[in-house]
Amino acid sequence: MRLVIAWRNLLAKPVQSGLVALVVAITIAMMVIITLFAGGIQTGLVRATEPFDLIVGAKGSPNQLVLNTVFLQDAPIGNIDHEIYEQLAAHPLVAAAIPLAFGDNYKGYPIVGAGDGIFQHQPKAGQPAWLQLAAGHTFVQPFEAVIGAKAARDLGLKPGDEFKSVHGWVAGGQGHDQSYRVVGILQPVSGPYDQAIIVSISSIWEAHEHHETAVAADAAGASQAHSHEHEVTAVLVKPKGYGEAMRLYQQFQQVEGAQMIFPAQVIVQLFAILGQGEQVLKIVAYVIIVMGLLVMALSVYLSALSRARDRAILRALGAGACDIFTIILAESAILTILGVLAGSLTGRGIYWLLAGTLENKTAIVLTTGFTAAEGYVILGATVFGLLAGVIPAVLTYRTEIAQHL
Repeated sequence: MRLVIAWRNLLAKPVQSGLVALVVAITIAMMVIITLFAGGIQTGLVRATEPFDLIVGAKGSPNQLVLNTVFLQDAPIGNIDHEIYEQLAAHPLVAAAIPLAFGDNYKGYPIVGAGDGIFQHQPKAGQPAWLQLAAGHTFVQPFEAVIGAKAARDLGLKPGDEFKSVHGWVAGGQGHDQSYRVVGILQPVSGPYDQAIIVSISSIWEAHEHHETAVAADAAGASQAHSHEHEVTAVLVKPKGYGEAMRLYQQFQQVEGAQMIFPAQVIVQLFAILGQGEQVLKIVAYVIIVMGLLVMALSVYLSALSRARDRAILRALGAGACDIFTIILAESAILTILGVLAGSLTGRGIYWLLAGTLENKTAIVLTTGFTAAEGYVILGATVFGLLAGVIPAVLTYRTEIAQHL
């Protein structure tokens, strides 16, 4: 009965009640978005690097090498000799070495030339293979392509379809003459390679051989046609263990013309560089959250005080002080819970939209599951809102009813 009275009291002043619930919802939505983004971006970056123990590439910026090889963004630094890949593949500290080549695209989706060992690559020992088929088979012949889950969905490609690649990193470049035939579709990996088109590295060499032949013939003869035939852009290296990885890394520092990096370490260093700015953003976020909570608490408090005359009438009609105390708490609870529910759903919806946009533009897949931090935010805000209703409830409990009649 007390809950029914509290509900009817709120319905009697719909604008005031709605505004209080709206303030609570906005506060919760803001807190949920900030909380999810704080953990989602870092988790997405770290998860994307998991399949890449070590990467070998051309000398230059480690950040750009990771950006290109792991996240399939930006142009490659350059190429390295195929001999470096051969040395790594035969190295006693290396369990597997997979050559990679970049430089072409199809409608803006990157084409990754790779050794066929990429389909047996395991991020960690005992785990399933990183890239698994949802349909078809892996490439066997040159100019056969295996399409990432997102690329296949967006481009509408299926086994048996054919397409022609474009030279360069963005759509609109010079097209190649050879057509690729789709032979397989990958299962989602929740990472950048969902957007990849994977072909044999020999296909990349052959396509670029024809491209360079045409360019050289137009410019100064065909003598330069085979200059880059067997170069690779990067090598994905799977060491036999952590100790072997460290020894291999130390040994590779003496190699000229190439660099070896730990992608996870590069991401950690990137976080460290951005750490100062991140701390400022966190402070700003905490200030906004605290202000929002104070506004929310004040709104609930003022809403409870504004109904003092209604409660005085109930007291005059025979309701006990305990009944009034319970009704005030029930009103605060209803407003807080409705606001929290609306805010958490709204905040998560906005986060999903932003996460989807970020994934399309940067290939970083943010986590979208329910997190402990999100639960703490919702629980804390709910308790905070309920406590805000205790103060007017206590004041009303101790107040003489005559002054409100």
